[in-house]
Amino acid sequence: MSPQNKAQIRKAAAREKAKSLLASVASGDLETYVGYRQLYGIWTSSNAAVPELGPLFRIPGVEPDGMLNVSDDFRAKVVAIAREVLTSFED
Repeated sequence: MSPQNKAQIRKAAAREKAKSLLASVASGDLETYVGYRQLYGIWTSSNAAVPELGPLFRIPGVEPDGMLNVSDDFRAKVVAIAREVLTSFED
């Protein structure tokens, strides 16, 4: 398998996992904080594959790699952004 094919496979896997997590966060099937942290893990390892996730990690006052105050406001913002990102997520 060529390196290009491996890269394409990794990109597709990251995008599929991100899309699944976004759907779970948006629907409430996954606890918001857990989904946020998992999405951040994908973002830090594969952000070129999932640039759509960027807005989740630019919430004013939230440091995704630091301590988080998991308030109702945080949850609402993450869910709203997840829904918005999910609708614009291209395959």
